[in-house]
Amino acid sequence: MKPFATARLVLVSVILFLSLAGAAFPAELWTEDAKAAMAQAAKEKKDLLIDFTGSDWCGWCIKLDKEVFSQEAFSAEAAKNFVFLKLDFPRKKALPDEVKKQNAEWQARFQVSGYPTIILADAEGRPYAKTGYRPGGPEGYLKHLAELQGMRAKRDAALAKAGGLEGAERAKCLDEALSAVGVEMALASYGEQVAEIIKLDADGKAGLKAKYEGAQSLRKVEATLQGGKFDEAMALADEALKSSGNSGETAQGLLFLKGVALFQKGDKAGCGKVMEEALKAAPESRRAAQIRKIIEAVAKEAGK
Repeated sequence: MKPFATARLVLVSVILFLSLAGAAFPAELWTEDAKAAMAQAAKEKKDLLIDFTGSDWCGWCIKLDKEVFSQEAFSAEAAKNFVFLKLDFPRKKALPDEVKKQNAEWQARFQVSGYPTIILADAEGRPYAKTGYRPGGPEGYLKHLAELQGMRAKRDAALAKAGGLEGAERAKCLDEALSAVGVEMALASYGEQVAEIIKLDADGKAGLKAKYEGAQSLRKVEATLQGGKFDEAMALADEALKSSGNSGETAQGLLFLKGVALFQKGDKAGCGKVMEEALKAAPESRRAAQIRKIIEAVAKEAGK
């Protein structure tokens, strides 16, 4: 073989090797070992990017992986701030029992009910943001993650400030920290801080006790409803309404869930009546439009 041809063959081989290595690079950054991911994040002072996925059946999961996570433009930049943890729930691929157990525990821990769900958490596993598929490719997703990390910055600043305070002022700072990550996530993952806020605002003057106890009640009623215990869910909602009153978004949420329970029991007339009460409780809320549609649908059913 001529020297030129040999050199050309070597060059082609090198290019091919580099292209294959580049294609494999993103996948190599992901781990399925949660403990190892947390240890690495702590060592490298990074956050966790946790991908709850159904890799072999979930269309949006596959789309997110193809458009973003498998792209080196994303992984090379995101790896500067995150350790990537993949928690898979496949239907065809078999996983080791210990991996299935780990994934189920983390799913319950973060109350993940759909895929893809992307959780951002610190190295201790405390979540501060939840997201999923978004269009825009690697660049758009990187920008989105940067915005979400701003929520952690607000959380950490408020927690640091709370460290030097007592009483109601401390409760307000803790509330500020939890509000940065969202009440739903706070209830699921910041139970210690929630309990402290309620204790510090025992007289309810700061309005925080009612806020968090109301949110806890909503969560309990919703879980009971999802478990198919409709009568029990309604009883819990009625009990919580004694404390919250019949106005405001907490009351609206409780009445809404009670209405859903009535509908599931086949009492459409009762559902419509309770939904009307729910609408009156907070007519300008984000849920109000949904409630109006339900009232219209129930009324149309009753007219048939």
